[in-house]
Amino acid sequence: MRALSAGTAAGLLALSLSACGGSEAASGSGGCTPAHKDLKTLTQGELTVASYDYAPATILSGDNVTGMEGDLINEIAKLECLKVTVSTSGGAGAVIPSVQSKRVDIGSGNWLRTKERTKIVYMSTPLWSDPQAIVSTKGLTSDDLEGKTIGSVAGNLWNASMQKWLGDKFKIYQDDESIYGDLKAGRIDALVASSASATYRFKDAPIEGATVVDVKPNANVPQFAAVGQVMLPSALDNDSLGKALDEDIKKLRENGTIKKVLEKYGIDPAVGDPGAPSEL
Repeated sequence: MRALSAGTAAGLLALSLSACGGSEAASGSGGCTPAHKDLKTLTQGELTVASYDYAPATILSGDNVTGMEGDLINEIAKLECLKVTVSTSGGAGAVIPSVQSKRVDIGSGNWLRTKERTKIVYMSTPLWSDPQAIVSTKGLTSDDLEGKTIGSVAGNLWNASMQKWLGDKFKIYQDDESIYGDLKAGRIDALVASSASATYRFKDAPIEGATVVDVKPNANVPQFAAVGQVMLPSALDNDSLGKALDEDIKKLRENGTIKKVLEKYGIDPAVGDPGAPSEL
């Protein structure tokens, strides 16, 4: 769901967790044979991932990353006999730049397949589809935003379009806690977010009267025209990694792992069949 940021990531904080072992396992020893022996990562035996807290896609807890994508990435790492190292510094805005500058192997955190991103990263085959939604305590839809104060977290794909449309009525936040706090306090009329993320959040932190309404096409926001497909971005010039990710994701879909991961986090498993790859 996050959009390209022009910023760069600095001082990346590395957190490590083991999937199938370290570099010895990656070479096929230690009883672990990688699914793709020609796969290349920045550090032998490791898969470095830029991520941040964006439940239920990514959930950081200590030195562990879970959530829908976190669990899936760990399954991919097991297939490839890799240790997962997670870089968290810089938040959402640092993820794509970190992939571009090769500070990490892949990015994570509900990133959608878009035409613009085809130019800057290798976009994996879709993990699942993820509709965007208008979240409010007034039952607002994407047709009701004119003249209202609307919020969105930094890096979201639709921010530039909404800024142009709504002007100073559109507010950009740096994190979910701040934006949902302002929604609850009535300082904004609505926010735009991933439908899955908002629904998941309200299970543990409900806001009285809040509704999550999937967006409808709106001429002012081209990004609302279609449902996005979530992907894992990697470097454009690392075909061995990108193609391995595609094949591993396909395998995990076919053996039912993706369905189980979605069900674990209360998401309709039907979104795990997103159809042919497409770009917003």
